[in-house]
Amino acid sequence: MDSYYIPIDKILDFAIKISENSALFYPVIDNNRAFFTRFEKDKEFKPDFTKIRSAHNIKHFFFPDRDQVARFPNDREPRSSPQVLMGVKACDLRGIEVYDRVFLKAEPIDPQYQQARDMTILIAADCPEPEPTCFCNLLNINPFDDRLADITMTLLGRGYLFQALSERGQAFLAKTLSLFSSPSEDDFKRRNDIRSRAIGILSKINPNPLPAKFESRLEKVQVQKMREARADCVECFACLHACPTCYCFLLSDYRQGKDTERVRSWDACYYGAYARVGGGANPRGRFDKRFWNRFLCKFSYFLDYEKMHACSGCGRCFSGCSAHIDIRKILAQS
Repeated sequence: MDSYYIPIDKILDFAIKISENSALFYPVIDNNRAFFTRFEKDKEFKPDFTKIRSAHNIKHFFFPDRDQVARFPNDREPRSSPQVLMGVKACDLRGIEVYDRVFLKAEPIDPQYQQARDMTILIAADCPEPEPTCFCNLLNINPFDDRLADITMTLLGRGYLFQALSERGQAFLAKTLSLFSSPSEDDFKRRNDIRSRAIGILSKINPNPLPAKFESRLEKVQVQKMREARADCVECFACLHACPTCYCFLLSDYRQGKDTERVRSWDACYYGAYARVGGGANPRGRFDKRFWNRFLCKFSYFLDYEKMHACSGCGRCFSGCSAHIDIRKILAQS
């Protein structure tokens, strides 16, 4: 796929061009954290692609926390608005990869998720400055993308190096080629240096790999170990709501006038009613088992099904945890 260079002073023109046909979302900094905001011509445009992943995960764009999925007897209108997410980090793209396998790999596929994916262009941004909460390298994920997004972009000081990773990305960039020029060999060298430096930072943050075959040990852990792991947990559920790979949901029906709407909302394995079946029985009635289910789901069950971990190493669970529980320590001590 082709690569292109665009100077910083033309990135606004790029955004304006994109917004003519699509809703554009990009990261801005608020209180030293990144948040995705929608581009508007009359609003100051100050994107920042230098931080780690956004404080909130991007699954809201594909799998909202509360979403009407059907309406009876008059069905809902299908979504049809294209969108562009510019500045997505590799750890969040792992979440999209998990969702693709859950919602699209097997029949029946999820039509709403499929539509959202089809209508979205993903532009990944390199993560030049990993922070102490990051551990993507422990899961063999790089702080940059080279296979999942449609386009990747790297900040090189006074400009950006763009590279198409998919046919869709190539066609998308073709609409704005007048803003770009051909990159030089020095541009590629600088990108490689930036990426190597980020990998080096992660190696210092997480110098020790996870124990060999830790996944199988998670399934055999003793009850006392479970209790010790969750001892400080206050059940705020921040780790699960912030997670870019959790995909459990509930369906509920509500009356709306003469119609009935079916709503999909997020579920979480820490909820007391999680796994409850008819008659009130619950194989995970104790919080110890529900707490440990999170680790089994992401590192054992999903690995068995899909040959990959359902964790991105984004560190949001640690950042948001009221008790500062570090998933890395639990996995290392399993």
